[in-house]
Amino acid sequence: MRYRPKSVAALHIALGGLPDKMRVQVDRDIGVSAKSVGELRKATTWSENLVISTPQEPGREGAVKVSKVSVATRFSPKR
Repeated sequence: MRYRPKSVAALHIALGGLPDKMRVQVDRDIGVSAKSVGELRKATTWSENLVISTPQEPGREGAVKVSKVSVATRFSPKR
């Protein structure tokens, strides 16, 4: 699953029940230094142009990936 959290609170929701010891893979030049989900949860700031990808099955071996948004997202105005 891919999430685009807009704040630290939204990041915590996206990480949900993932174990603190799960690995985190970060793309180069992003500025996130977390190596595990537990460290990622300790983040005090979060950039809106970052996306996280979580494994489909949290119990299996996997990693959370942090990368920059690759496609500009356009939100339609509310009516």
